[in-house]
Amino acid sequence: MIIYSLNIRVGGKRVKRKRIGYNIQRGRVDLAFLQETKLRDVQHQYVKEMWGDEWVEWSHLEAEGASGGILIMWRKDFFKLIYSFRGEGFLGVCVEKDNKRIYFVNIYASCDHKVRMNSWRKIVDLKRRSIDGSWCIGGDFNIVTSSEERVGISKKNYKREMADFIDFIKEIKLVDPPTIGGKFTWSNRCGSAMSRLDRFLLSSSFIDDWKVEGQTL
Repeated sequence: MIIYSLNIRVGGKRVKRKRIGYNIQRGRVDLAFLQETKLRDVQHQYVKEMWGDEWVEWSHLEAEGASGGILIMWRKDFFKLIYSFRGEGFLGVCVEKDNKRIYFVNIYASCDHKVRMNSWRKIVDLKRRSIDGSWCIGGDFNIVTSSEERVGISKKNYKREMADFIDFIKEIKLVDPPTIGGKFTWSNRCGSAMSRLDRFLLSSSFIDDWKVEGQTL
């Protein structure tokens, strides 16, 4: 299973959509998580260009004003969609694949700590109320788990925010696998500041079923 995740920071430009579609097709991607589309409405032509061909289905959480927007795309024959769900800062699909239930959740977390905490609580509650299945939660979490995941950032004290994020990972009972390749997922233009804001959190059953060894960044 190949999952592609990217904060696209505005998906309205056709040249950017074409470039992403090329990368998806070249990488033989099965499922794609895109954040920050900044679009309220997503048309078939837009998704086709973003995926690289017409063999695609999708679910979209519209942007609010000029910010946000989350898109999940998948190969038409990859799984059977049962239902989609959404909340502030996340979009998910519940699917059936090889007679197993899987929950895929695409995250685009707020920069505001209180808003993020509210999203974490809703996701934990959603997982508790859902029928048993494997979970894959990925995307832009907008927070790190340790000071080693940030360099060149202001001296603001992030200890409380990091602790709350770690508590969320523990409470939801998911695994944070190590990265393969680059340590950071975001940098400023000059490369003087870097952070690992993006990651995947996986249930043990997901790792066992799909033989997950790490996150390639």
